[in-house]
Amino acid sequence: MKKEVCPVCGGAPAPAAPGLSVCGGCGLVSRVESYFGAPDYGAGLAEGIYGAAKAALFGEALDFLAGALPAGGRLLDVGCAGGELLKAAAARGWRAEGLEIVPALAVKASALGFEVHSRPVEQAALENGAYGAVTVFEVFSQMEKPAAAAAEISRLLKPGGAVYIREFNAAFHLSLYKLEQAGLFRLIGASPSVIHNFNFRAETLRLMLERAGFKDIRIRNSRPTSGDPYRTGGRLGGFLTGALKILYYTLAQALWLITAGRVYAGSTLIVTARK
Repeated sequence: MKKEVCPVCGGAPAPAAPGLSVCGGCGLVSRVESYFGAPDYGAGLAEGIYGAAKAALFGEALDFLAGALPAGGRLLDVGCAGGELLKAAAARGWRAEGLEIVPALAVKASALGFEVHSRPVEQAALENGAYGAVTVFEVFSQMEKPAAAAAEISRLLKPGGAVYIREFNAAFHLSLYKLEQAGLFRLIGASPSVIHNFNFRAETLRLMLERAGFKDIRIRNSRPTSGDPYRTGGRLGGFLTGALKILYYTLAQALWLITAGRVYAGSTLIVTARK
């Protein structure tokens, strides 16, 4: 599917790198040809990718939501995979349910006893204002209509409800992708960039959420996943790749502080907002 206008701001994308375009208006990076197939990971990787590598990140999300919404209530995890975040949320007293369009993953989450919706959020026709919290971990980047999804999430939240988003940072991954294309990582067999249908900059996410009606939008660099769950480090191995990720996150945080929160260099971003 070719993207002729930016789905966030309506601007005209221009070539950015082989197979990629970038919007001059909001900075959204897009694949020229979208891909909507199910993820295809190597044998034994899915459990780490969806669970163990993100356990601490799920904990941080739930800590934030506990502070923002101490009364708890209903939580919807958009792109819930096999239900790992749902389990953690239920253990803290949330009435958790998920949305997952990959059938095998939806079945796995349902088997844990959670209600799982199997259509894209903007098509799921869920109850207006039903949820106190919505979590979205690295899913906007794989959607067909991310702006429509953001607007629908706003509709689903009750007044004062909170959304917690983790998303890949285009400012980081586009630069890495260009280095990969130049062959910089070929000798060590690494492929560190993550390019999905869309990659968002901080300002792109802020604009998308503002247009969806959110307020109190706050953005920060995200801590990395533990280890190397995607096996992108090549010959570096899991331990060294994990150590380099932590070192880079520390440097990105230092830059964020030095620039008074104006420069987001982290590989992923955390965005929180209220309805």
